[in-house]
Amino acid sequence: MDAVILAAGKSTRMKSKTSKIFHEVCGRPLIFYVVEALKNFKIHIIANPLNHEHLKNLFNFAKIHIQNQQKGTLDAVKCAIDDISSPYFAVVNADTPLIDGSDIEAAFEIAKTENSECVLITAVLDDPYGYGRIVQTKEGLKIVEEKEATEEIKKIKEINSGIYIFKTESFKKVMNLVKPSQTTGELYLPDVVGLLKNIKTLKVNARKILGVNTKKQLAEVRRIIQQRILDRFDDVSFVDPDSTYINYDVKIGSDTIIFPGVNIRGNTKIGRDCIIENGSVIENSIIGDNVHIKPYSVIEESCIANNCQIGPFAHLRPLSRLSENVRIGNFVETKKVEIGKGSKASHLTYLGDAKLGEDVNVGCGTITCNYDGYQKNETIIGDRVFIGSDVQLVAPVKVGDDALIAAGTTVTKDVEPFALAISRVPQTNKKDWVKKYRKAMEEKLGKKR
Repeated sequence: MDAVILAAGKSTRMKSKTSKIFHEVCGRPLIFYVVEALKNFKIHIIANPLNHEHLKNLFNFAKIHIQNQQKGTLDAVKCAIDDISSPYFAVVNADTPLIDGSDIEAAFEIAKTENSECVLITAVLDDPYGYGRIVQTKEGLKIVEEKEATEEIKKIKEINSGIYIFKTESFKKVMNLVKPSQTTGELYLPDVVGLLKNIKTLKVNARKILGVNTKKQLAEVRRIIQQRILDRFDDVSFVDPDSTYINYDVKIGSDTIIFPGVNIRGNTKIGRDCIIENGSVIENSIIGDNVHIKPYSVIEESCIANNCQIGPFAHLRPLSRLSENVRIGNFVETKKVEIGKGSKASHLTYLGDAKLGEDVNVGCGTITCNYDGYQKNETIIGDRVFIGSDVQLVAPVKVGDDALIAAGTTVTKDVEPFALAISRVPQTNKKDWVKKYRKAMEEKLGKKR
């Protein structure tokens, strides 16, 4: 079976410069979920002149057809009809991301077994206002739109979802018999249904056919899709699922615990037995097993090996690579850095464009000064180096194995293995200086008064 996705609308009701089908929902554009539901079929997407290139880039396996002017849903399907060769084809709106592929399969089976010319997917709504009603008559089934419905028909709660399975041969025979709307001049797909025979319906859960026309509806759809994603992870503990945000492509290992407010994005992969605490954000990163990420840490495009501790309030910027048993503590920032096994930077430190060996201790307030005003330069630190507090390493510079950098030192040249590097102004203590200073200030202020 072929499947036609209607994506040529201008989505003006969204009140956004971005077309509604491209709004992000859990890390993927909204239309992605429709395409995913139809992945077992040959997919055609009806685009408009403004969005067809973007759709082609997103779905290079689909056939993209351009509807140059928006002349109605039937006109949109006609753009693809010559390329449809299967006995049956489905039609689905691009703004219905909750549709279930198994429902499309079930409708297809009904069409084949009942030799039906059309199968409608329908739903029952408590408030059906605005939808076309499904009306059974002696002549057969028909769709009656809200504006044409009598008061009696308006009481019907079964509605047309806008999702159809058509018998291709039958559709082609009647599609040119539909007359344009007298009010808009457009050609509408529901008008085809009245010209076909042996029409069947498949009733589905109303939630599955929800469309998106406003940002409020987008938020509702996002909430439902987010819950579906969380439901995949039956071996992961979410302390508060309603305040946890996990993207579609994320992978999480068993026995990991995710606390409230965590946001995991992109192609992130998290190992087993991890703890990710409140408010942390992880994007396009690989996290090993038994990693503890403490509250409000941000990790971007980084790799963290097993048994590491991060945070709280740490920021791992892109290309940070941490080996096993590394400790990154409070208010530590890293960028394009490799840190060896067992090394630690516990607080208030910036490590950028650097390579650290194993068992390095980085003291509070340490900075790798990696930018000279023209280019970035690298700092290389060997194994078992001890770096005291408030140290500046002015790159490019190398520190050998087992060296010790004294607190307050500015390192501007290479340090040999086992050497002590120290650069301080000699300390002078002036006896009773404060007494003399206070006396002078009191005399000065007294004269002014």
